[in-house]
Amino acid sequence: MSGLTDFLGNKVLTARLARDIASGRFAHAYIIEGKEGCGKRTLAKLICSAISCTGDDIPCMKCIRCDKIARGQSPDVIEIEADKDRVQIGVDVIRRLREDAVYAPNDLPRKFYIIKKADTMNPQAQNALLKILEEPPDHVMFLLLCENADDLLATIRSRAPVLRIEGLPDDTICNYLRENSADAKALAEKSPDAFLAAVKLARGSLGMAMSLTDEKKAEECLEYYRKAEKYMELLADRRNAANELAFYEYASKLTSGKQRDELSKIYLLLADAARDLINVKLTREPAPIFYATPEKARSAADKFALGVLIRLTEIFTEAANSIDRNVNVSLSMIHTASAAAGAGKTK
Repeated sequence: MSGLTDFLGNKVLTARLARDIASGRFAHAYIIEGKEGCGKRTLAKLICSAISCTGDDIPCMKCIRCDKIARGQSPDVIEIEADKDRVQIGVDVIRRLREDAVYAPNDLPRKFYIIKKADTMNPQAQNALLKILEEPPDHVMFLLLCENADDLLATIRSRAPVLRIEGLPDDTICNYLRENSADAKALAEKSPDAFLAAVKLARGSLGMAMSLTDEKKAEECLEYYRKAEKYMELLADRRNAANELAFYEYASKLTSGKQRDELSKIYLLLADAARDLINVKLTREPAPIFYATPEKARSAADKFALGVLIRLTEIFTEAANSIDRNVNVSLSMIHTASAAAGAGKTK
């Protein structure tokens, strides 16, 4: 199944789909879960192609049906999203879907409804969708794309298997970008540190990595790394009052009050750094995520007790989550600095 096997990573998942589709045992609805930019929409369209393909090696990506789906020109592959200027998918959107679903497909064996950001459906919309999921027309398939399937009703999850797209290893993303993106290849040659910083901040998402390897954005990513690295160094070096003050001054001014996204990224990097140091203490051959080499991670790990690092991981992760919940940025920096300093004494 050429199209599915070409989907980057997630070989167990695509092999399972290939078997189900080849045998005709596929579900009438799937929830496709994964981070932004991980390929949810790509996988959804591959499923549409695999079920509709008329070639020998399905999905062949060459027949008329596969070609129209790939180019977004099939009237039977319908993408559903929130109404303009709305954050959530409302009940009216799903009611229109249900009205349209009763009509037979035009040129494919099924009509496919790809619901983007399905986890933003409000409760009324989810209940409206549930009605058609319980008794779907034979010619309809639903593909619900979301970052967190737990935000969907349990009754919806019970009627649609969850396909979880796992993040890709950094080296897989690096190799793909060097081979398929001239801009990314040029960046990797001109500024390898910025290139790697962008890939790491993509957190396994190829789509995110492609957007971050723009030269300006990659340099911003590298700056986030440098800030997180200095934060950990200052946190570890609080041996006297002057050093303690230096840490608090730096930690409480990581970014301006308007740079919410930047601060969230820095806190996630700090959580990665703490996890690296935990792994150094617990494993013989650590594979660092944040630190460039195991040796550099070991040097940093010697300055922290294991219990402190475990607590720091919790503190930084919660700080990143609180930023996403619109907590005041300045207060978050102060509160997080205080919590990090109070996590325990460094060695």
